[in-house]
Amino acid sequence: MFGPGSQTARRDPRSERAEPLPAPARPRRGAELVSTWPRRIGVAAAGLVTTAILAVAAITLIEQHVYAGRVLPGVQVDGVAAAGHREVAVYDRVARLGVTLAQAPVRVRIGTRELSVSPSLLEFTVDARATARDAVAAGRHGNPFSRMLGTARRWLRPEHVRLRVAYDEDRLEGVLDGWSAETDNGEQEGGLRFRDAHVIAIEPRAGTGIVRSRAQAVLETALSGSQRGVIDLPVGALRPRLDARAVATAAARARRLLAGDVMLVVGRTTITVAPAQLASALGTRIVGHELVVTLDAKRLHTALGAPLAGLEQLPVDAQFEVTPANSVQVVPSHDGHEVAMNAVVAAVLQGQRRVAAPLRVVVPRHDTAWARSLGIDQEVSSFTTDYPPGEARVINIHRGADLLNNTVVEPGKVFSLNQTVGPRTAARGFVTAPVFAQGEFFDDYGGGVSQLATTTYNAAFFGGYADVTHQPHTIYISRYPPGREATVNYGVIDLQFRDDTRHGILIRAYYSATSVTVTLYGDTDGRTAHEENRATSNPVPVADQRFQCPASKLVDPNDVCATLAAGQSEQVSTGESGFDVAFDRVIDTPGRPARREHYTWHYTMLPNQILVGSGNATASAPSSAAG
Repeated sequence: MFGPGSQTARRDPRSERAEPLPAPARPRRGAELVSTWPRRIGVAAAGLVTTAILAVAAITLIEQHVYAGRVLPGVQVDGVAAAGHREVAVYDRVARLGVTLAQAPVRVRIGTRELSVSPSLLEFTVDARATARDAVAAGRHGNPFSRMLGTARRWLRPEHVRLRVAYDEDRLEGVLDGWSAETDNGEQEGGLRFRDAHVIAIEPRAGTGIVRSRAQAVLETALSGSQRGVIDLPVGALRPRLDARAVATAAARARRLLAGDVMLVVGRTTITVAPAQLASALGTRIVGHELVVTLDAKRLHTALGAPLAGLEQLPVDAQFEVTPANSVQVVPSHDGHEVAMNAVVAAVLQGQRRVAAPLRVVVPRHDTAWARSLGIDQEVSSFTTDYPPGEARVINIHRGADLLNNTVVEPGKVFSLNQTVGPRTAARGFVTAPVFAQGEFFDDYGGGVSQLATTTYNAAFFGGYADVTHQPHTIYISRYPPGREATVNYGVIDLQFRDDTRHGILIRAYYSATSVTVTLYGDTDGRTAHEENRATSNPVPVADQRFQCPASKLVDPNDVCATLAAGQSEQVSTGESGFDVAFDRVIDTPGRPARREHYTWHYTMLPNQILVGSGNATASAPSSAAG
């Protein structure tokens, strides 16, 4: 109990509850925007980037599909239009450019002098096939992400494909040597010259002239380009790499080597190598600041000549023989043996005067095992074309057939008629005969080789082999099946087919006074090929083309104009109608569906040529009708 006036204390349960927190103040609108705009911009930017990546990925996929087998957009080949074209078209354009570049002199300016060299002296060539492959492959390498990056880059700047060129680097060095000799002023590199068995020292001295290292780089860049402008070669002060001491040391060493005969012992035979013979194979090479005396094994072998010929034997490749039953047998190969000249050279440079020269076995490039592995055992296909006897073009057909005969194409390899027959020149046995190009007939070396190409093409056609590239004539020539023929022009137009079987191909070429036959031997595992659905359409009748006398020798080779009175006319050539031709090649392979290939070609109308007399008895220079 409590005393009077006291109050009873009562507990309110709500007093133990936590006090609620005050509501946060609502931020102003401007402050809310300031706090969220970076996040919103980041989200938007990420969305844009994602969209762009997806767009580039989609374009890349579409591009790769639409341009399958063709050069991608934005890919440029030096000197030719390539984007959107197939490999064969790029090959054709690059090959034509290559012929132009191979005939265009390489011109240089050295100080105030201009000099030039023919590309043929450098053995310059453009590899059109490799360049075309590079163009088609551009933009298709790497993983999907790198291909996407490539697509994006090609929007900003084209992807450049350089020409694949080849040339003899030693010959280029030789040309630079010649230009240096003509233009260098005072500078002379130290070295040695050999005259018979005498050593002549070339003393080094400083001067001015071509800066060789930089000049060679400039030339190499120019040779791989599509232009043939004048190239400025760098000129500056030249200091020889050698000093007089290095030259004197090398000269003393060379004189010791030439101090007497070297006795070369091959088995039981001893061959005397005279100092003059040894000197013909000596040379020098600069290594650092030293002049090293060298001895060339091939040149020494040549200098020894006949004495070695009786001791050595060349290897013999395996051959193929067609039997009277028209089957193919392998004629075995044979190893050869030759003096190991590298060992001889090493011993001579060590100062040895009596050298034991070992004989080493030389295996043939194509041995019996290689020949048997090709599985060439039967005739696959054959084709014959005819020609009038006695014409100049027949000489070229026969020469080309001799070069083609016994060619072997390995499985998976591509046959090239131009590469097999080679350049058509007088030095290689070809003569001038009529050819047709750019709408005109004219005489050129190798006229008639296209008939050999047509015969070969048809043999490959009926063998079912893969057609890599061929081009019919622009006008119809009645001795060939319409559309099923092939013209060639060395370095420009080629006939190529691929051996797409598991076995090799042996090409045999036979000829008579009136025909040439190409037969392919191999084994196609039962595959056969034939033609179907031949049709011609869109005929273009032959028109007349008149030439006012006097006319070009191409039109009037027999000087008919001299016999025509004013206004009198005479037809001197018969034209051919133009038309379209189409046909299928059907390839039947056991156990597989038949494969059908469709071919079409358009022949341009060739007009009759008619001369119209003018009363002049003398023909003038070639007219505009000449090609």
